[in-house]
Amino acid sequence: MEPTIRGLEATRAIVTQPLQWQVLLLLAEAPQSPGMLSRQIPIWQHWRCWLGLLQLQRHQLVMFHMKQWCWSLTAAGETLRPILNAIQTCNATQKGGNSNDT
Repeated sequence: MEPTIRGLEATRAIVTQPLQWQVLLLLAEAPQSPGMLSRQIPIWQHWRCWLGLLQLQRHQLVMFHMKQWCWSLTAAGETLRPILNAIQTCNATQKGGNSNDT
């Protein structure tokens, strides 16, 4: 359990903004071109989105592929997939109105 907690603490130190989590969730679904990301992020957050991507790239969680002209998760970013899947599951449950909190 200890390595998992250390990994989560390290991730929380790197991914500090909700928008960064949103971008990671989008990239977990599929690689995204800059245009695709722009359409899924509110226009007033575009600048923060690009800054967040650069920070995630600096920490080697995402990378930009010049030939395909898209952003995707790196191998290190792929290690976040269990966390991202859990977040997506929670979001789907909340949107569907199904809750097991009883």
